[in-house]
Amino acid sequence: MVRRAPMCPSEETEVDSEEGVEFIHEGGVGSEARVDIELRTRFPGIGGTIDTYQAIAVARRNEFSRAPGIGHEMFLRHTLIKKLEDYFFKRGFYRYAHITRPLGSTDRTYIYEWAFGHDGFPWSYLNEGGDSISVRLDDWDAFSSIFLEAGVDLESDCANPDNGSLSQNIVHQLHLGANASRPILNRLWKRIDFGPRSIKLDYDRLLDYLRKNELDIRETLRFGRYDMMVLGCKYLVKQHSMDLKERERLNMLLLDYRLSTLAFINARGVGERSTREIRFQPRAS
Repeated sequence: MVRRAPMCPSEETEVDSEEGVEFIHEGGVGSEARVDIELRTRFPGIGGTIDTYQAIAVARRNEFSRAPGIGHEMFLRHTLIKKLEDYFFKRGFYRYAHITRPLGSTDRTYIYEWAFGHDGFPWSYLNEGGDSISVRLDDWDAFSSIFLEAGVDLESDCANPDNGSLSQNIVHQLHLGANASRPILNRLWKRIDFGPRSIKLDYDRLLDYLRKNELDIRETLRFGRYDMMVLGCKYLVKQHSMDLKERERLNMLLLDYRLSTLAFINARGVGERSTREIRFQPRAS
């Protein structure tokens, strides 16, 4: 079931309720936000609220910033990065998806898939001779380099500020005990924290990358995703220059993306023929 809500911060925004939400645990506090772990069947966001059949384990990021619409902007930042990954993954740049799926937002919060696992693994070990041996995190070099080419720096803020030899903001899902004799970690990991203090996003460089690869991106991704990414960049850089038609199209494209993503997640373990994944009912005009 969807109740339509505008994206524009100057207009009325959807207010999140606790219906369809089960609080599980505190997920952590950083310099920009507090994260709660929840089970959800209700997802407010740009375009409206979507109710799902299966509950999904999510992170709800509560922003400290008082900027209007900060939750929607954070959702959009995360969405741009995730759609880039969908393109990179389908083109075979690396072999396991490392970005969680953004699912919804309110004026002050946004919601995304919870990444199960642990961070804080060592980036290096000392061998018997006292030499530092770097850990090879599978997919990391290919992942970080292709994103950097598109203007997204995912290498920053990945070392603990108090102990640079330990990782942060990389959740490893199956840590099998790397050591100095075998300093290798498998590719079952997720990059988290998409706030501006953690991830540097060069929108001019991203737009240039999108334009240079427009034809291939359009052929690789679902219809409308390229336009969603370009309009999303424009909104984040200079939203006041967007006209009403552009805002309405962006809202429509983002709603379609959210419906598709939630349907995909709910189909896992249910079966391709299930018709109960999500309930969609536009608000009567």
